[in-house]
Amino acid sequence: MLDLVLPTPRLLELDHVELAAPAERVWQLVRHENLAKSPLIRALFAIRGIPDRLRGKVVASSIRIDDLASSEERPGFQILAEEPGREVVVGAIGKVWEPEIPFVHVRDARAYAAFDVPGFIKVAWAVRVLPWGETGSRVEVEVRVDATDDESWPKFKRYFRFIGPGSHFIRRTLLASLAHELGTPEATMNERPLAGDDLLPDASAQVTHGITIAAPPERVWPWLLRMGCRRAGFYSIDSIDNGFERSARELHPEWLDIEVGQVLPAAPESDEGFEVLRIEPTRTLVLGGLFDSGAHKQLPFDSTRPERYWQVTWTFVLEPLDANTTRLSVRARAAFPASGLLHVATIRPVHRLMQTTMLRRLAARAEGRLPRDDVDDVLVGIGGAAVIVAALLSPFHRRARSHWGLDEATADRQYPGDELVPEPRWGYTHGVEIAAPAERVWPWIAQIGADRGGFYSYQWLENLAGCEVRNAEVVHPEWQAQVGQALLLHPDPKAPRFQIVAVELWRHVVAYAPADEQARAQGRPWTAASWVFLVEPLGENRCRFISRYRGACSDDVATRLAFGPTLIEPVGFAMDRRMLLGVKERAERAERSARSEHRPKAPWSATT
Repeated sequence: MLDLVLPTPRLLELDHVELAAPAERVWQLVRHENLAKSPLIRALFAIRGIPDRLRGKVVASSIRIDDLASSEERPGFQILAEEPGREVVVGAIGKVWEPEIPFVHVRDARAYAAFDVPGFIKVAWAVRVLPWGETGSRVEVEVRVDATDDESWPKFKRYFRFIGPGSHFIRRTLLASLAHELGTPEATMNERPLAGDDLLPDASAQVTHGITIAAPPERVWPWLLRMGCRRAGFYSIDSIDNGFERSARELHPEWLDIEVGQVLPAAPESDEGFEVLRIEPTRTLVLGGLFDSGAHKQLPFDSTRPERYWQVTWTFVLEPLDANTTRLSVRARAAFPASGLLHVATIRPVHRLMQTTMLRRLAARAEGRLPRDDVDDVLVGIGGAAVIVAALLSPFHRRARSHWGLDEATADRQYPGDELVPEPRWGYTHGVEIAAPAERVWPWIAQIGADRGGFYSYQWLENLAGCEVRNAEVVHPEWQAQVGQALLLHPDPKAPRFQIVAVELWRHVVAYAPADEQARAQGRPWTAASWVFLVEPLGENRCRFISRYRGACSDDVATRLAFGPTLIEPVGFAMDRRMLLGVKERAERAERSARSEHRPKAPWSATT
C-alpha cells in the first residue's frame, strides 16, 4: 500500500520478524495496543522526547497507531491508508532536519502523494501482518523517504546520518519485544507436534532445527528425495557423513524416486542407514531406524526392540509460508535404554553442527545460490597447481607426458581432425580407460565446453583465469555438441576460438581453431589448433576416452612462447589429464547407478 503514497522513494528500509502467533492476534496487538511495553523502548522514546519536554510540550508515554492524528492546528503523522487485518500506512511531511519540525497537514493519501512544494521531506511507513505458515505470522515494518526537490535531499541525508541508526535500532527493538512476548517459530519449534512423532511416542530425546528457504516446497523437495550415501549425500560436512565424497550440487535424475521400506545408506560402504517410513510428496519425509546395539545390526523399524537398542526417527516437514518461501523443520527423535544417556549427551553437539550445516547448504541448493567454487574446488585446484609446477620444472618428461594413459603406438595413430593441422609444432594424445560402455561415456564428452558442461578439470584454476565454468554433475541433453557450435574455452574474445567442425555420434567430436590466413600470408603472427575427443569401445562394458590436441603457430618468438609447448604444455597436461579422469569418475558413477536397483536392499532382507 506504500506504493499508493510514495511509489519511488530515495530511501527504503525493511525490517521483519516471524512470530509463533496467528496473524489475527498479532494484528490486534500492533494496530491497537500500546507498543511501548518494553522498558528499553520507553527509555528510547523518553530520550527522544527530551527536547519537546524542555519546550513545555506534553510527550505521550505510550505508542499507539490509533493515537496518530494530524490536523491543521497540530500537523504531524497520520494514518493514510489501511487494509484491516493486514496493513496500515502512516505518513508525514515536514522539514525533519530543523530542531522543531514544521509539519504540513494533508487531507488524505491522495493529497499526500500529490504534495510537491519544494523544501520538504515525505516520510511514510507501513506495518504489515502476514500469515506465515499454518499457525504463525510475519510482521514487516517498511520505511520510505523522499524529498520534494533535489536541494532538500542532502539536508535530509546529513540529518539521517545521525538519526538513522537510532531509528533503525528502535524498529528492531520493537520487533524483538514482539518476539519476546509472542515467541518465534525457532523458539517454539521443539514443542509443536510434527508428522512422524507418532511413530516413536516414547522418545527419550528430541531436537528440532529449522530454516526459512526462499523457494517453494516443490524446489526443496527433490533435494530431500536424493539424500543418502552413494546418492546425493547429506549436504553437510562430507568428510564426516559422506566418506569425503562431495554432496551433489545438481539434481541427479537417477536418484529421483524413493519408496516406503527403502533404506537410504548412512555410510559409503554399508547398506544400513535410514529406513523410509513415510512420504507425503512436497510436504513430509520421515526416515528412521531400529538398531540392535548388541548384535550390531539394523532391524526393520516396526520389529520388537531387543534388549540393547537405538530407535530413531528423522522427520523433514516442508511448510509453505507464501508463494515463494518455505519453512523446513527437521526433527530427530530417539528412544534408548538409560545406558544411552551419556552417548546422547556426547552426540548432541555433533548432531547440531551437522544438522545446521545441512540446512544452510540445502537452502543454498534450493535457492540456486551455491558458490561457483567451494573449499573442495580450491583444495583440488591447489593440487592441480602443484601438477602444473612439476610439469613446468621437468621439460625432459614432455615426450612421456604427451601420451599419458596410452602406449606410443596408440598415440601415434591417425585420428579424425589430423588433416586440419597436418604439421603441428607440438601436441599431445592422452587417454583413459573407463569401466562403462561407450554410449554412457559419450554424453559427458559431447557437452564439454566452458558455457556448457565445463571441462571436468580443475574448476577453481579455470575460474581464476576467468573461464566462468561450472563442471556438470549430470548429463544435459540440450548441451550435446553439434556441428557449427563454438567450443568455448574462455569468454575473452582474444582467447582461441574453436569451432566444432565434425561430430560422429557415439564416436568423436572434432574442434578447430583455424589460422588467420591473411596474417600468415603477410608474415604476421598466427596460430592454429585442432582438438578431438574420441571414445572407442574396448568391450561390452568398457571403453577408452582419448583427447588429442595439435597446435601450430608462426615462427616469431612471442607467438612461440605464448602458444608453444614451453608454457602451455605443462598447463595442458595437468588440465587435460584431470578432464579425462573427471569424465571417468562421472561415467563410472552413472554406470554403477544404472546397474544397481536404485533402491538398496534392506540389510535384513536376506534373512526375511
